[in-house]
Order: sequence, then C-alpha cells, then structure tokens
Amino acid sequence: MRSFGRRVLPMGSVAALILAGGGLTDAADAAPAPPKPGANLVARPATTAMAPKVAAAAAAAAPTSAKLSLKGQYQATNMNCVPTSSSMSLSTFGVSVSQTTLAKQMGTSATKGTTGAQARPVLNSYVDPLGYSYGFADASTSSSLMAKVSYDVGVLKRAPVLGVWMEKLPWNSKMTGSKVGHAIVAYGYDRSAGTITVFDPWKSTGGTHTIAASKLAADMQPTGMFLVTGRTDVGLSTLGDQTGDGTADAVAVDQATGKLWLYPGPKFAATSRKLIGSSGWNGMRELTGIGDLTGDKKADLIAARKSDGTLWLYPGATNAVGTPIKIGNSGWNGMAELTGIGDITGDGRADLIAVQKSDGTLWLYPGGAKKVGTRIKIGNSGWNGMEKLAGVTDITGDGKPDLLAVRKSDGTLWVYPGGVKKVGTPKQLGSGWGGIRSLTLTGDITGDGVSDLVGVEASTGVMYVYAGRATGYSARQQLTTGWNGSAS
Repeated sequence: MRSFGRRVLPMGSVAALILAGGGLTDAADAAPAPPKPGANLVARPATTAMAPKVAAAAAAAAPTSAKLSLKGQYQATNMNCVPTSSSMSLSTFGVSVSQTTLAKQMGTSATKGTTGAQARPVLNSYVDPLGYSYGFADASTSSSLMAKVSYDVGVLKRAPVLGVWMEKLPWNSKMTGSKVGHAIVAYGYDRSAGTITVFDPWKSTGGTHTIAASKLAADMQPTGMFLVTGRTDVGLSTLGDQTGDGTADAVAVDQATGKLWLYPGPKFAATSRKLIGSSGWNGMRELTGIGDLTGDKKADLIAARKSDGTLWLYPGATNAVGTPIKIGNSGWNGMAELTGIGDITGDGRADLIAVQKSDGTLWLYPGGAKKVGTRIKIGNSGWNGMEKLAGVTDITGDGKPDLLAVRKSDGTLWVYPGGVKKVGTPKQLGSGWGGIRSLTLTGDITGDGVSDLVGVEASTGVMYVYAGRATGYSARQQLTTGWNGSAS
C-alpha cells in the first residue's frame, strides 16, 4: 500500500483532529477599507471547541430508513479525502464546490493531510448563511452513530462527513498500517437492518458501501464525525417586550423544523420558549425586528421570503406575531443583512437597512405606517465584504442609533455612527468576531439600565451577552447553550 503520511492525534483530541486530505484558508469577500482602527472598546471573544449533541427528539422523529441522492466523487490525490468528502457533503445543501477549491481553502498538505480545525471553518463558511452548522461529535457507539446519521440524513436531508481509521474499514482489510486517518460520507441508513450507507472517496477500494452501524462505529476516530445541525438561532432578533414582563424578548427560527420561537428575556432559554409559528419559517431568508410600524405599540418583525423575494411585516403581539402584511413585492432575495436600526430619518419611525448582494451597496429604507419607503443609498460599495450587521443604540455619543458590522476578511468589529439618512466614518471596536454570529441588540437584560448585545459562538452554539456601556460593550457573559441545534 502507499504511504499516506498522516499523523495520528492523541485519543479524544478535537482541535487537532487529523483526517486524510484537505486544508483551509479563509476565502472571504473583499471588504471596504475602513480608516485606521480606533480604541478597542469590546474585548476579543475567546473561542472554544465543543462537540454538539443531537436532540434526542429530533433523531427519534427521523424515518426508519432514508437515502439521499448523492453523486460520488473520488479523491484526486492521496491527501484529498477531506476536501472530496466535504464536496459531496456540501452538494446535499445545493452547494457546488470542487475538491480542488476546498483543498486550497483548507490548506491541505501533501504530507500531513487536513486537520479538523482547518476543515470545519471552511465548511461552516458555506452552510452558516444557510442556517446550518458543522461540529465535531463523538459517534463511537452503534446507537450514537445511528442517531446522528438518522438526524442528518433523515431529518435535515444532509450528508455528514465521518472521520474513520482507514485500515479498519472492511473493504480495506488487506491494507497495512495503523491509525491511518480517512474521511468518508454517510448518506443513507436503515435502522431496522442496523446499517449505514457510505461513499468512500478512495478509488482503489472505495465507492458505495453498506456497513453495520456497530462496525462503522468501531472504525470511527474519536470525535471524528462532522455532524450537521440545523441551527436554532436563524434570524435571531429582538422584538422588544412581547411577553409583558418589562424585559426585551427574542425570536428565532429552528432550521430543522421551520418553527418560529419566542425566547423570553433576559435569559432566552429554550426551556421557557414559546411557539409562535408552527412551520414554514425556514422558508424565510432574512428576519429582523423593527420598531412599531403598525401603531399598536408593539415592535414588529420583518421577513423576506426565499421563494419569491417578497417582503412581509408581521405585527408584534403578546406571545405571538399577527397576520402578515406584504410590504415588498419582489427583489428582496437580492438583499442581505436586513437590519432594523431605529430612527435615522427623523420621522419618528424605526428604519431598515439592507445590503444589495450584487454590488455591495448599502441602502436605507425609511420606516412608514405598515410599510417601508423609497430607499436611499447610504453606502456606495464594499458592503458585501461586511456581515452580521446589527443596529444598536447610540454608543458614539451623537444622539443617533449606530450600526455594527463585522469585516469578513479579518473578523474585526466596526461601529458606524448613525447620521441623518446616513452612517458616518467607522471605528474599530475589537477583533476575533468572525466566529460570532447572530449579533443582536437587546434591551437591558443585565439590569444596569443600558441596552445590551448578544451573539452566538459558532463553534459551540453558546449565546453570550455583552453588557452595554456608554461607548461600547463589556466582556461577555454566558447566557444559554444549544443554539447549534443541540439540547439546551
């Protein structure tokens, strides 16, 4: 057999997990060049690693058997099994990207293959905007492996990547060597038969194989499964106080079920959430809270529909949202980063900001009575290099609401001072924000009288609060867990 040159990591290691093939460098869009950074007002958010758990109820809801349509691929080089398996996995999201491209993005080494730490950020860069996450998970028993594959394939209709020991696979029984890291894709299962169907990208012995779940689990690397989860913080947004207890509340979509949930503040815990939309909300591309546009003294919700690009206003109500009102006929699927920003037009109503995906322009849509008005261009280009836009209260001292945004290329966080129908010159607040998603302004949930900011750490699904200060936000404090689709 050929020498694969793959290193083996200590048992149980996650961050250093070695799989055959693949490598990553961040391929973010070019961002506008802001001025020299100002003072760091926000601490850099530290990152940790955690293997997400599949909610037992979600796995139990999967059909007894399922199989995805998958076009098999063989790896072009000895070390390309991770990018090749990743390409196949991403294809089940409708994402078409070659193993060659992924190998470059993942920094695949000709001698050392790819680490999980290299591969996962690349995978998540493709699926996070779609409302999903990849995370390391242990699947070393037959029951845990079957439950996780059933969830991914049967519920989410996605094919997970499995990190295995290549020489242990039955079809490689003649292979010599020990602890040869390898990556394959699971795309089918049958719980009655106790089997899992996989595609192995190693051409000599690979292809489609059906294997007993017990045998495959014994062949798995520790925490070697790249489990796909449907995030529960899709469209996370605050709606002010919807429960009537005086504390700001949040809404979010569960991507796996399409349900819309109301999370009462100040903890936004899954144990106290209330169902306010029974299905179909994963068909909405963008959700954002906005002020009261309906005149009922409740903050409202805006959502853009994926299928036809229409824009809808959902009136806020007590523990509910009301009957939707169409406020945009088409074209909104060409917009991204929809964000309520408070009143910067001076008419007493909250306004909406959005980025045009085609050219990176930033637009302001004045809030009106059950509508948004004629848009005003407030950013010429480059805004498709920014992400996680969040309208916040005044932290620049000019009396106007401000706008936060994260630069894709380097994960720095910037504040753009709100002006009269414009945003001003940005200042850098901090770095390391590329791994934080769902930045959302809340009311005061820390009890100090100042509105706060929340964000979800992508690698762990943990929600943190950043307490508001007159000129920024303080170091984060953990609120809740489980926002990657795992049990809270």
